[in-house]
Amino acid sequence: MQAWLDEYAASGAGGGGIAFVADQEPVDGIDSGLVIFPLANATTSVYLAPIAVGAPDWRVTFEAQPEITELSPQSVQDLCRELLHAADLCAFLQRKSIEHVAESAADARDDLGGSPVDAG
Repeated sequence: MQAWLDEYAASGAGGGGIAFVADQEPVDGIDSGLVIFPLANATTSVYLAPIAVGAPDWRVTFEAQPEITELSPQSVQDLCRELLHAADLCAFLQRKSIEHVAESAADARDDLGGSPVDAG
């Protein structure tokens, strides 16, 4: 997961975001893939995670915030930029997960010594 975040950061697409992988215990030996995306312009916590352990589809989750947030127009624009970066990172992680699932399936087929049978 950290390698994917590093790849995303190196692409320059993150806008200097400081997302990081949450330190968690693996579930059934599998990392859950929880990524924290701190927001400088809001008091709520935002995190990115697959919809289920091992699933390629990702979501952005906003935790309930304990207090009201009041922002200037400029701060709202800054928050919008942060949320755009969170959405871009989430889409990137989903693409990487889909690629990983496809590569794992191909490796499994290769390990079995076979290839998909053409039904046509």
